[in-house]
Amino acid sequence: MRVLELPSVDELLEAESTEPFVFDKAFESVINEPFCILHTSGTTGVPKPILWTHGLIGTMDAVRLLPPIEGDGGLAPWTDNWNEGDRIYSSFPMSHGAGVIMDILMPSLFNLHCILGPSGVLPNLGLIESLTDHIDIWSMVPSLVDELGENPEVLAKFESSKFICASGGPVSPVIVSKVNEVVRVLNLTGTTEGLFIGNLWVPREDWHWFAFHPYSGFEFKEVQPGVYEHWVHRNEHWALFQGIFYTFPDQDSINLKDLYIRHPTKPNLWAFSGRSDDVVVLSNGYKISPLDTEALVTTHPAVEGCLMIGTGKPQAGLLIELKDHSEKNNELFDSIWAIVERANNSTFQKTRLQREYIAFSEADRPFIRTDKQTIKRHATLDLYADFIERFYISRDEEAEDEDFDAFSIDTTSIDTISDSVSHVMRSVLPEVDDFPADEDVFDLGLDSLLVFRVIRIIRAVTGLEERLAPRHLYAHPTIEEFSVQLLKILEGDKARKIAADSVSDAETNTTAETPCSDMESEKMKNIIADRKRRLGSKMNPFDAVNPNHYMGLNFYFALRPGVSFEEAFAKLQAGLVRAFEIIPELDGKMMLASEHEFGHKKGEYRITIPPHPLSASSKPRQLLYKDLSQVLPSFQEMRQAGFSPSLFSDDLVLDCPPFPPIPADILVAQANFVGGGCILATNFIHTCLDAVGVMVAIRVWAECCRYLDGDETATCDWFDPESFNHDLPEIIWEQEGYAKPVHEVDPGTWGFLPFTTEIGVNLRNGTASHNEIMAAEKPRATQNTLPPAPVFPGSSVWPAAPSERSLNTTVFLLSGESIHRLKQEALPETGVKGVSVSVIDIVQAFFWRASIRSRYRVAKEIRNQTFQPDELSILEMPIDGRAYFSSLLPSSYMGSLLIMNRPVMPIETLCSPETNISQIARVIREAAARITPSVVHDTFTLLRSMTDYSKPATANMGLEHMNAMISNMMLFQTSDISFGDSFFEGGSPEAMRPQIERGHRRFRFLVISPMRKDGGVELVLGTLPEELNMLMSDEEFTKYAVLLDHKRA
Repeated sequence: MRVLELPSVDELLEAESTEPFVFDKAFESVINEPFCILHTSGTTGVPKPILWTHGLIGTMDAVRLLPPIEGDGGLAPWTDNWNEGDRIYSSFPMSHGAGVIMDILMPSLFNLHCILGPSGVLPNLGLIESLTDHIDIWSMVPSLVDELGENPEVLAKFESSKFICASGGPVSPVIVSKVNEVVRVLNLTGTTEGLFIGNLWVPREDWHWFAFHPYSGFEFKEVQPGVYEHWVHRNEHWALFQGIFYTFPDQDSINLKDLYIRHPTKPNLWAFSGRSDDVVVLSNGYKISPLDTEALVTTHPAVEGCLMIGTGKPQAGLLIELKDHSEKNNELFDSIWAIVERANNSTFQKTRLQREYIAFSEADRPFIRTDKQTIKRHATLDLYADFIERFYISRDEEAEDEDFDAFSIDTTSIDTISDSVSHVMRSVLPEVDDFPADEDVFDLGLDSLLVFRVIRIIRAVTGLEERLAPRHLYAHPTIEEFSVQLLKILEGDKARKIAADSVSDAETNTTAETPCSDMESEKMKNIIADRKRRLGSKMNPFDAVNPNHYMGLNFYFALRPGVSFEEAFAKLQAGLVRAFEIIPELDGKMMLASEHEFGHKKGEYRITIPPHPLSASSKPRQLLYKDLSQVLPSFQEMRQAGFSPSLFSDDLVLDCPPFPPIPADILVAQANFVGGGCILATNFIHTCLDAVGVMVAIRVWAECCRYLDGDETATCDWFDPESFNHDLPEIIWEQEGYAKPVHEVDPGTWGFLPFTTEIGVNLRNGTASHNEIMAAEKPRATQNTLPPAPVFPGSSVWPAAPSERSLNTTVFLLSGESIHRLKQEALPETGVKGVSVSVIDIVQAFFWRASIRSRYRVAKEIRNQTFQPDELSILEMPIDGRAYFSSLLPSSYMGSLLIMNRPVMPIETLCSPETNISQIARVIREAAARITPSVVHDTFTLLRSMTDYSKPATANMGLEHMNAMISNMMLFQTSDISFGDSFFEGGSPEAMRPQIERGHRRFRFLVISPMRKDGGVELVLGTLPEELNMLMSDEEFTKYAVLLDHKRA
């Protein structure tokens, strides 16, 4: 590398011995020639060289030409009051863009006197104080302005100055407001690539806000609630006022990636909020702009700097660098925490920092900074990557030992329970204090992280453990409703304990008359219980909701370095054998129930289990091994490709018929090994297990692997022994008094089941139609409460015959920014009283409309098909009924408890450009609101009364219709599954994908994948080529969604 040494200051200022350098070129001839070359600060990455042309620096001269026009708010350009003869002092180094502007350009262009030096002295408050009587205009780095605000004696000497120009980074609004009271503060914002574009003088009281002249071409695009991203668009005035297009001549629009918030009452004023690449994205998708909090905490006299951390984690944290690391003590921490609490209360963010997530940096690893002393965020986070990882692991461990003495649940009455619940919620979300008990707490900003904290506290103080789950709070989102649900769970738990004590007493007092009186060995009792269990059992009516087919999932794991394929497979085998000990049914098969059984119904199934458990050294028949390292790309390459479906076919990683002949193994799996990783492909009989049940099975398998590797805590004690008891729903249904005659069930309830309403005609006490029962003389409690069940063609066989054509797997990305934009554009229009839509509703509405509209356009534009105004599109949404059924049901219950939410819309209305996403989201939310405990109990009544389960029917069967089924896994977190890190790197899968190829000739199926670490979600569906073309030309869809992957069938 060629190095050029700069002359000393004395040499540069010595003029007599210097030959004149004549520069007499016209401006037009050098407009694109270099004036100087600088580099970016490196705050967000590696510094990049930036060439300043004469055209670019000419825009500094042209600022005074900005005309007063509509949209400037009557505000003057920022160069107003920079007068000839003014003396300016800049604290910026000459290597910085602001230093060049303030020490060279502005003095030259505006005839200012520039004060430099002294040589060898870094700008500091003492030096500045000595100059106060001689300077009119100050140009200061943010840290110096902040320091000035904390020194009132020095600040008082600035009264004679005209103003202080603050630029180069954010200043503390609280502290610099003190400066502005004494001397006017001009807050400037600009870029190395474009300099200061369009800045205007704002009113003095609004000094912290920015205003921009319309000629700047700025646009602020809302990317999340109340947060806007800064864009600049080329216009006809660019040559004079948009210098950035000299730096980027080939671009017409540039995303500056700066984030702003808008003034609440003055819409032309904007405040800097951070950068989009500074944003902390939590694992639940929430985004936090950290600058306001960091700036406020840094005002603490002991704090040198701080960074918000937590990207990809469930909770935001704060990493603080102290000025003196030897000062760490409780008093200092308490004083810093007081400022953090101020930040929590003053910021517009809904996610709050928690006390236990604050850490101090290490003395031997100072934060990395730029030449203007701004923290290099990404470089510092890289420096502390291992520290941050260890910090979060320690928080998880401490959470298990959290002190819950401050909490209790007073069960004296429902009112005392409600007060106790309010106290717990108030501890994690203070806004609950004055919130009505009958209002939705999620409207206050309760997020998934805080839900887990609330549930963890209540579990700890009540001993409910897994019997209380987050789903209970999601299903009962008011303090009033949740308290009632909590009371039911507590009463059920009390009844269960009484029953267990009674059994124990009976066993203790049993006389020697029984055949087993002398068999007091606990081992013998366990053997007898296991033998009884292995006799198998018949499945219950709810299991009929899922007809015979496998639910397939692919999990992607990175292999720990040094672990062979064979070693990893052996650990998976051993873990599965132990899982079979805990859940023997997983080792079983599903078969048709005998027609000779009492009460037989067509299409019923039963589970048969091997009479003896496998030995520890056995190799389970259900798990196969396959080495694909010479067939598929490496795991790293798959990771870089986003684990896209086009990497392989589902049948390559698990060749298994999706609709298996009976009897069929309940579980079939294959461990597929590639370079550096494993694709664990699993199939579970969906009739035996719904999606929650499948995740319970995977979690048990994973925990058994950890136990065998020495993790003594991995005992699956959260798993209720009755979790696979398919008799439980009926027992609870009878005991809790939910049974009723069929004729008392609203016929609209059929809309929640995968069977056609015609089946109800033959039920005992059944009625022929919805209209008939509505006209019946006998009044019913459910009269006129549910709309009629939607009508769609059924099928005489399961599964329906395959289509001649096959759909292609297509994946689109809906980024976190797109989700926020969708939400912001939809929410203002969803303010219908009584209807509160969620982000999930909006995403589902967006997906439903786009998928149907692509088919609708194919039908109309290619096939010349027409639709009647009353023709409906049906969206089928499987809903977990556990939270509605009973608190007596174990949270780990594995059998099916699915019902079908079926919102409907006229096809023409759904696809019309006049219909907005918010209207569709309201339809989804209103349909979901109809699901109540009584509706779920009534579906069981209907199912139990049926005599034939062999003809299931769903609206999404076949390809030639305008319906769809959607599987929403948006809130599922793969981190809930951990096999331990002895053979899988990190223990948890990096990705999970459903096997949807199997249905591409039989169903219209949509999948919303689990939320990614960056806050985005992937939308997966099957498309025909002409439908994909329609999707890609759908402006509304492509405004938000980007094509990630397309795999031909």
